[in-house]
Amino acid sequence: MTWGGMPEHTKLSMTATKRELKKVNLEIDELPLIEWGDKGLERLRNQGVEILLGDVIKITRKSATGGMVEYFRKVVN
Repeated sequence: MTWGGMPEHTKLSMTATKRELKKVNLEIDELPLIEWGDKGLERLRNQGVEILLGDVIKITRKSATGGMVEYFRKVVN
């Protein structure tokens, strides 16, 4: 597999967070963490997206075997 660049990062609204986490049967406190200084979050901030601690980020990656795969992370300091 070749490097395809940084996966897409998207900040979810509270409504979208609840909907997406319900699909995968998770609570916000169960999510893996992503640091506020992460390069993907830096790119979002440079695009004018406000990122706050506790926000949920959806990361969409192309998988060689699974097509497009979504991951969710909670922003921490």
